[in-house]
Amino acid sequence: MTPGEGALPAAHCAFPSVSRWEPYERNRHPSDRLRFDQLARFSYPMTANRSERTAPKVYLIDDDPVATMLLVDLVESVNLPHVVFASAVTFLDQDLDGLQGCIVSDLRMPGMSGLDLQEQLQRRGVNLPIIFISAFAEVQSVVRAMRGGALDFFQKPFSSQELVDRIQDGLRIDRQRAELLRRNRETGERIAQLTPREKDVLQGIFEGKITKVIADELGIGVRTTETYRQLIMQKLDAGSVAELVRTVIDVMPVAQSRPPRRKRPAR
Repeated sequence: MTPGEGALPAAHCAFPSVSRWEPYERNRHPSDRLRFDQLARFSYPMTANRSERTAPKVYLIDDDPVATMLLVDLVESVNLPHVVFASAVTFLDQDLDGLQGCIVSDLRMPGMSGLDLQEQLQRRGVNLPIIFISAFAEVQSVVRAMRGGALDFFQKPFSSQELVDRIQDGLRIDRQRAELLRRNRETGERIAQLTPREKDVLQGIFEGKITKVIADELGIGVRTTETYRQLIMQKLDAGSVAELVRTVIDVMPVAQSRPPRRKRPAR
C-alpha cells in the first residue's frame, strides 16, 4: 500500500469514548474455586524510590527529532511531566514495572513500529493508555491499533488542543487504574490476613451457599457462621454480601475469574 492509499480522510480519527477504558467496566464471571490464602502474592508494596520513578508522565516516542520537539513544546505548554524516547526499543529497555501515565507514539519507526510496541506492552502486562500519531492513517493500521486497545489515533496534521485533551484523558484514566490497583492490593492483603476459618466461610459465601449450608459443611453453628460473616464484612469493609463478592472478584487473578469452557455435547 502506497502512502496515503486507503487512508482515512479526517485529520483526527474519532473512536469510542473514554468510557471504554474505564477500569470499572469489567465483565468478570467467577467460577473456579478461589484460593484466598494465595491472594497475598498479588500485593506489591511500593518503595519511595519506585513511587518517585513511576510518577505519572507522558511518554513521547518518536524517531523524528522535529516531531519530538513539537510534542515536547505541546506537553510543556500545559506543564505535563514527560520523558522522550527515540524508539520503541529504548522505551521497552527501561523497567516497565509500575509505570504510570500515558504514551504518545508515532506509528512508523525503524526497528519496531508503534503497533509492535503496543503488542509488546500487552504481552508484558503494561496497560498504559496509548495514543498513536501518524502522517499516514491507513485503515488497516487504525483498525489494528484501536482493536488493540489504543485510546485514540491522530493523523498529521492534527489539532494540538484535541491531542492535549486526549492526553489529559489518558492520564485521568491511568490514575483511576492505579487507584483501583492500590485498593485491590490492600483488599488482597486483608483477605490474606483472615483466619483459616474466616477464609472457609468466605469461600462458602463466594460460592453462593446459604448460611446453614456453610455451617453444616464446616461443622459449626449457624449463629457462629453469621458471626464469622459479619467479621469478614467488617475486615473487608463490605456493606453487603453483594459488595463482599464484588470486592473479592476485583482482586481475583483474571485466569481464575474466567468461566470454564463448556464442553460441546457429543453428537
